Amino acid sequence: MTREKAGEAAAPAVPADTIPVTLDRRDEIAEGTVEFQFGLGNTLFPYLAGQAVDLHFPAATRPDPRGHVRPFSLASAPGASRLSIASRIRESPFKLDLLEAPLGTTLHVSPPWGEFVLPPDEKDVILLGGGIGVTPFRAMIQDAVARSAKVELSLIHSARKPEEAPFYDEFRRWAATHPHLAYLPVMTRAEESSVPYLGERRRLDAALFEEILDDHRNEALYMISGPPRFVQGMVAALTQVGIPADRLRTDEFEGY
Repeated sequence: MTREKAGEAAAPAVPADTIPVTLDRRDEIAEGTVEFQFGLGNTLFPYLAGQAVDLHFPAATRPDPRGHVRPFSLASAPGASRLSIASRIRESPFKLDLLEAPLGTTLHVSPPWGEFVLPPDEKDVILLGGGIGVTPFRAMIQDAVARSAKVELSLIHSARKPEEAPFYDEFRRWAATHPHLAYLPVMTRAEESSVPYLGERRRLDAALFEEILDDHRNEALYMISGPPRFVQGMVAALTQVGIPADRLRTDEFEGY
């Protein structure tokens, strides 16, 4: 048994069912938003697009009252050699340590969890993402594209301006080349953007849904992901235009 040196704190223990991953890449994908990619080595890590993991960071150095574990939706499709997450960078000790950690740092991930996944029998799915809430949708879309899935996917993405919309350019490219994917960005402060933008310049609300949803609106499945206020607002707006409660699925990003 070894003793800790005076003044040193023991690294937080990680559960036995986690697996080690290495921080391989870090890319800014929108203003204030970073994608982190973690190498799996030769480890198999099966999961469903839309699921999440708990990320354990035993090498974190900043004191954190919330501890050194955070839940993250996976942004990468199953089968990739790396796991990907995306996060708004706030002044939290955990995220600042993650942002500054040297590439090659070892972290641990829990087994995948969550039921916010595409049901296999749905043929028309409308995805509503608020800001960083599009993370699980990126995995779902990437997976559906890779499998040439026949499901009709429509992503409605709300953000303040294009520069702040995670995966904005990627979604546009995919929608331009895949016939079963439609992408509708909706910007609330497009006038502040420094890049050209010709899309919707308003808030997502019942009035907009009345305009864009077709006569088969009640047959589609609506998956909503984002901060709690966004999710609650979308549920209220969709209910107002007559979408039944059993056609709604939600995933709230709290404390992101």
